[in-house]
Amino acid sequence: MLNSPRQNKFILEYLKDLNATKAAERAGYKQPHVQGSQLLAKPDIKAEIDSELKARSERLKLDSDWVIRRLEEEANNYKSSPSARIRALELIGKHLGSFEPDKVQLSYSGSFFADI
Repeated sequence: MLNSPRQNKFILEYLKDLNATKAAERAGYKQPHVQGSQLLAKPDIKAEIDSELKARSERLKLDSDWVIRRLEEEANNYKSSPSARIRALELIGKHLGSFEPDKVQLSYSGSFFADI
């Protein structure tokens, strides 16, 4: 199914910053905060965006491996600021799931006020 000219404009604008509300606003929609998410939910628009993002990734040779390599370089670069190095390590840790808390259930059968 072909998209309308305004929908095509939305797709092009969305690819600039991946912000549906701003893209809908720039494409001329009257309620961008609502219509942006509605447009992303349309299968033909979503497919077009996914196709364009994939093509961009292939063209630029960018993927998650590239990002992780760059973060690793930053984390190991002693000429970088300490905050930049820590942030790089934090992002690598998040990617690896290192900060996911173990799910622990706590239970207490007594009364907190029993000894008062």
